[in-house]
Amino acid sequence: MLPFIAALVLHNGAHAQQTFDYGGVTRTYYLDAPDPIPEGAPLVFVLHGYSSSAAVIRTYSGWGNLATSEGFVAVFPQGTPDEFGVPHWNANLGNSTTNDHGFLVALAQHLQETHGLSAECTYSCGMSNGGFMSYSLACQHPEVFSAIGSVTGSMSTVDFGCTPTVAVPIVHLHGTDDSVVGYESGTGGAWGTESVPNIIAHWTGLMGTTTLEETPLPNQEVLDLTSVDFLRYSGAPGGQEFHHYRVNGGGHDWFGAWGSQDIESTEILWDFFQSACAGTFTGIESTPAAEDIVALQSRKVIALLPCTLAVYDALGRTVCTVALDAGESWTPPSSGLYLMHATNAAGDTQVLKMM
Repeated sequence: MLPFIAALVLHNGAHAQQTFDYGGVTRTYYLDAPDPIPEGAPLVFVLHGYSSSAAVIRTYSGWGNLATSEGFVAVFPQGTPDEFGVPHWNANLGNSTTNDHGFLVALAQHLQETHGLSAECTYSCGMSNGGFMSYSLACQHPEVFSAIGSVTGSMSTVDFGCTPTVAVPIVHLHGTDDSVVGYESGTGGAWGTESVPNIIAHWTGLMGTTTLEETPLPNQEVLDLTSVDFLRYSGAPGGQEFHHYRVNGGGHDWFGAWGSQDIESTEILWDFFQSACAGTFTGIESTPAAEDIVALQSRKVIALLPCTLAVYDALGRTVCTVALDAGESWTPPSSGLYLMHATNAAGDTQVLKMM
């Protein structure tokens, strides 16, 4: 939704845009997957925000690289223009007549049949308007999307209060200082005015959860002035859980790509979907704290472990990619904002910003 979301990005491998005809309209999407695709692999839909695009969220989220390494399929559909000409998802928002529910269901079934993907492990998540749409799919098509995730999204006025045939597991990440989709006030109008706590109460009521565990997470970067609490709602008779990551002081961000660096949105969503597919959810305490790979010292990056350092400027352009041994350092060529992703031999990643 914000102009700067094209900045601070990572690039996945290049794959051609693909097409799918639905309702007399040719729709487009990107697809990332390992080669070959494992039989029965999970399918994850990743939906962009309002005014954004499939290419943009595919770039900054890192879902494509994760799909390739973890053995599932990530698909990035493109929304259509609403009545104002803005790319969107029609999550019962009253701003278009586009049948996005039908399109996404039909595309999911097409990909399942074409690539032999798991119908039981098909999921949807998204940023902002993409999160709204994922909630709408949970309301109307839980038989297709077995769990959903929302980053800074909410529920439209029409969707809030829905009573689906089954309440699917949900993971929701949201900043308390979000000025676009307010944590306590929503967006307003047809986009909805319900608070995140009210949305949680609605879904946990449908699930029948009986237990709430609240855990403060390690503050990985104090400079971003945020902290994160993990709220786990469990104990439902059907085994569903609602996981909420409350980013205290967080804004309208895909956390980990920009905004709070205390959590990685994409990794959290995939871990939740993996758990849903396996039928067993785990608490955050079972996840070990990540070991620092690099450290910042003034305007210098020092490797604590052998790693590869990918560096991007404020426009999302690649500055360089360098291999560092433990003790070696890298210094930026000039002043300015840099986003750095350090990856060690085990595939662990640490994200840092240099101002």
